[in-house]
Amino acid sequence: LSLDERIGQLFMIRAHSNLGPDHVAEVERQIRQYHVGGLCFFQGTTSKQIELLNTYQKLSAKIPMMVAMDAEWGLGMRFKEGVIDYPRALMLGAVQDNSLIYEYGKEIARQLKRVGVQLNFAPVVDINNNPENPVINYRSFGEDKYNVTTKSYMYMRGMQDLGVAACAKHFPGHGDTDVDSHHELPVIKHSLERLEDVELFPFETLISQGIESVMVAHLNIPALDDRPGIPTTLSDRVVNDLLRKKLGFNGLVFTDALEMEAVAKHFENGIVEIKALEAGNDILLLPNDLDKAFNVIKQQISEGKIHEERINESVRRVLRAKYRMGLDHYQPIREIGVFSDLNNGHALSLKHELIENALTLVRDNDALFPLIQKDKNIASLAIGTNTLSHFQVMLSEYEEIPRYLAKSQITETDKASLLGKLEKYEYILVSLHGMSQHSRNNFGLDESVLSFLNDLNQKKKVLLCIFGNPYSLKYFDDFDEVVVCYDDDRLTQNLAAQAIYGAISFRGRLPVTVTARSAYGMGINTKANFRIGYSVPERVGMSSDSLREVDRLVYELIEKKAAPGAQLLIAKDGKVVYQKEYGFHTYQKSRPVQHNDVYDLASVTKVTASTMAVMKLFEDGKLDLKTPIVKYLPELEGSNKEAMTLEEIMTHQAGLLPWIPFYKATMASESHRPSPNYYSEKNSDEYSVKVMDDMFLRSDYPDTIWQMIIDSDLRPNKSYRYSDLGFYIIGRIVERVSGKALDRYVEEQFYLPLNMSRTIFNPLHKIRKEEIVPTEKDDYFRFTSLQGYVHDMGAAMMNGVSGHAGLFSNCGDLVKIYQMLLNHGYYGGKQFLQEKTIKLFTRRHLGSSRRGYGFDMKQLEPNSHINVCPFTSNSAFGHSGFTGTCVWVDPEYKLIYIFLSNRTYPTMTNNLLQQEDYRTKIQEAVYRAFLPSFVQDQS
Repeated sequence: LSLDERIGQLFMIRAHSNLGPDHVAEVERQIRQYHVGGLCFFQGTTSKQIELLNTYQKLSAKIPMMVAMDAEWGLGMRFKEGVIDYPRALMLGAVQDNSLIYEYGKEIARQLKRVGVQLNFAPVVDINNNPENPVINYRSFGEDKYNVTTKSYMYMRGMQDLGVAACAKHFPGHGDTDVDSHHELPVIKHSLERLEDVELFPFETLISQGIESVMVAHLNIPALDDRPGIPTTLSDRVVNDLLRKKLGFNGLVFTDALEMEAVAKHFENGIVEIKALEAGNDILLLPNDLDKAFNVIKQQISEGKIHEERINESVRRVLRAKYRMGLDHYQPIREIGVFSDLNNGHALSLKHELIENALTLVRDNDALFPLIQKDKNIASLAIGTNTLSHFQVMLSEYEEIPRYLAKSQITETDKASLLGKLEKYEYILVSLHGMSQHSRNNFGLDESVLSFLNDLNQKKKVLLCIFGNPYSLKYFDDFDEVVVCYDDDRLTQNLAAQAIYGAISFRGRLPVTVTARSAYGMGINTKANFRIGYSVPERVGMSSDSLREVDRLVYELIEKKAAPGAQLLIAKDGKVVYQKEYGFHTYQKSRPVQHNDVYDLASVTKVTASTMAVMKLFEDGKLDLKTPIVKYLPELEGSNKEAMTLEEIMTHQAGLLPWIPFYKATMASESHRPSPNYYSEKNSDEYSVKVMDDMFLRSDYPDTIWQMIIDSDLRPNKSYRYSDLGFYIIGRIVERVSGKALDRYVEEQFYLPLNMSRTIFNPLHKIRKEEIVPTEKDDYFRFTSLQGYVHDMGAAMMNGVSGHAGLFSNCGDLVKIYQMLLNHGYYGGKQFLQEKTIKLFTRRHLGSSRRGYGFDMKQLEPNSHINVCPFTSNSAFGHSGFTGTCVWVDPEYKLIYIFLSNRTYPTMTNNLLQQEDYRTKIQEAVYRAFLPSFVQDQS
């Protein structure tokens, strides 16, 4: 290399991908003119950075540039869109499983390499033992030297194992200062003994373990260099004597940014670079004036003030590092597919896992966590937000509690109003949002907020969730229940709600000491209570990429008009990992399907209502499966049904007819319209059974239906034949034995305790009509669009409540009751059913090829209709519904698959969903999303 080329290798200059053509032109000029050795990219976008980087590297073809980023918590530190924003170091300091930090380092490295970066200015190994630190603070893993060192090592090892150089900073330790070196030169007055024991400890450890680079801070430390005003960056006693000789570091040494005021305001451009080289630094980072710096260095070499060998020494280190980075065979970076590569399922899964392991239950004096549904008079209050926080929205997945808001400043009027509204509650779950990371402004907590919280804590039991810096705990020593969540992003709020209700456990430990009540290492582990959680497919061994086939199939069936829309949910290992809504309520596309919308479940009612009720009554000793049902329904005495048993009915082996079209007997023979002999447009004592708006059936007609069932013929044998009639009978039995209507009984026993607030018969009583997906344009009985009224004609004539049909729900509700079954009857701190009861009802009935008690199962009989995909285990159970619904639970793989649609809209004669086996095809795609070995084994 020529002298100019060698000098150029010592500079790393600033580059942005969002500053426009003038900036780009200036970077190109500096590369051409000065043979710049490295670029440090800052703000911008991934695609633009790759585009510019490929252009810049072409200009540096002889020796490709080393590309760095200051990406301590990954690309999210620099890019605001299109990347995953990972937790900051202080949050990671709370994680107890350090193998996760290694995985984190690997993932950060993978993403950096994808955008053309070979070196990351991380980890921050500073030990943050000053709560007032304005520059390190949340960028440090905490105050404990062993915790900081261990996590720094794991982060370093993860990055370097994947081929990205790590850089320990800010040598010799920037943690104990209250001055920001971006603006002034901090002074640290610790003794040499203290520095060696604390600040230098992580650097010495990482150097011994092979870290590839170190960044020297702009600090004044008299114990290391007693010359007045000398920054460590420019001190040969620090860089050469301490770092190089005493600690034995022979990797790359970077200055901190030379444009920072800690050095820039005290040393003129050009001179600061000379002093940095004389001190022993290899790479001059972000010079204020490259032209001047380059020329001063060249002039000093020519004048013999700097020996050329000093330049060569650093250039050799730079070239060795570039060789290790693979820049000797540099290839341009591929632009296509960068978004999907960066945001793959594994990357998102890792963020989930890191946050889950960091959430810290600091105190729980009354042992309230995890919260048990319905056992507390509780409300939530979000402070610092003008709209419902995502935390509050997520809480409603577990319990419908009143939700209140307060701004970041609380006036006396607001205070009085809030205290009045909260008076009737015993417990207040307070979440703090919109906080700051810095102590200079009370971490974003206004004095009025602190005053209000102290008053509230005197009156109520406050459960405090801090979505911000743990140093803010200094204001909350008087609070007995405190959770620190560290960050305020959507995912952290989501997971905090899950931890509070026990879907996941608290595992984090405070990484800093704030007060005696909030000290380093504090944190309480809680046990999960088997509520359903929410995560991503990769957390449970599934592939997000493979699940795209699910989307393709659903979009295909909508395009073919097998159904206008759908909801889908996949849960595995107790976590919902895929929940989506597709299409619209109708083909008019006026309302898209939404998360809370409910569908008519049709025959899924049989297992979600009737079978559940029988299981509970059986377990309570009020029903027997083998006892003739005449015991429960004395009016069957003398009929052909008196000797039937629930066992026969629930396995569809009672000889019952499949169904009876009850409505036809109430139609006028001439007009083929509902006969006025049976229906009235007005509700009255005589006509009280509401079939539709302005359509009321004669009050005594449900008894007529019941008599028609009693009088109905039986088939000549009791071979398997699916029948609705048996579940009309079951509904009547549940009512007689429990003393309550079926809908009320299952609501009290299951739906309300499970917080299945949108699972209901006759949904118009509680749910807005626009949130109920229509099922059909009825042109044969009710002659109107069915929305909120059960599609099944017989159930409609039973006031909307029957054992075989009538239930409405959505995926988010249904998963709870079926997860309860997977949990052997336990959910959210309550035992709903005994394990032996569930095993009895969900096992294949002796002699049946596809039935348990109430539940459908995988068809084993050859050459029969396939009701589930071939990968389903023989122990799977579930049911499908006429309207285009199904629920399947596979205990062997701890898998729940729920698909809801209104394939019957606008007409039930549309059979494409069944003909094309879409529900089964989607189910197969779900199984194929497991790790490849699973599908290979099954195949």
